[in-house]
Amino acid sequence: MDDQVVITAVSSGEVGTEDLWRAHTAGAEGWREVNTWTRELPERVAELAGRALTGAGVPDPAGTGCVTGSVYGSGHVAESIRARLDAGARASLAPESFLYFNAHGVTSLICLRHGLGGYCATVLGPGAGMQALAIGQRRIRLAGDAPVLCGAYELFSPAAARACGSEPVTGWAAFLVLERASRARARGARVLARTGPVEKCPPSAARSADVRATAPLAELAAVVAGDREAATVSVAAAGRRHGYRCTAYKEG
Repeated sequence: MDDQVVITAVSSGEVGTEDLWRAHTAGAEGWREVNTWTRELPERVAELAGRALTGAGVPDPAGTGCVTGSVYGSGHVAESIRARLDAGARASLAPESFLYFNAHGVTSLICLRHGLGGYCATVLGPGAGMQALAIGQRRIRLAGDAPVLCGAYELFSPAAARACGSEPVTGWAAFLVLERASRARARGARVLARTGPVEKCPPSAARSADVRATAPLAELAAVVAGDREAATVSVAAAGRRHGYRCTAYKEG
């Protein structure tokens, strides 16, 4: 029981992208505002990550890991750069935008803002949120007592959402703090839920109308931290070749 991976805090919330895409549609007149949102949206993701860390009261940020997942990653930055290059406006590109061009930049920003010095990784593609959860569990089992901030973020453009078979959706981020049960109890942390392993399943059994990598983690967060009476919650997501599912068991 004490070797189980448990959830000690969660955070989930909207990262609104409407103003970003409105500025995109304005063309050259909106480029300055696009630059602002390119910097601001990752900071909002990092803020939500910080809420989970604060809720867990993690005593050793320097040893805490961070694993995030996303379907679209930083594709919104690539769309902005491509639009300006297509318009022959190379000189309008903001140099700092390239800091956010790599999807791992968001994960790095989270680590920098909150002083996290442990294992760090970013997973991209369908099912990335569940894959991030699986990696987080594995790191705890392999690397001992260090906790892991596990999460996902999604900043789909309307075009990217449609390409994934979805209507346009707002941005979102969801985070869980994972720890070994023995460590959490030794430091007096509140355990929200025990997690079962992330298991493979047929993709058809895991498809959801919400294509964002955040969907299963947001659902998990809502159940384990909320007032719902369900004692267990099972979440799933479809990857390219496999589906992924995990069951969590509420405590208290």
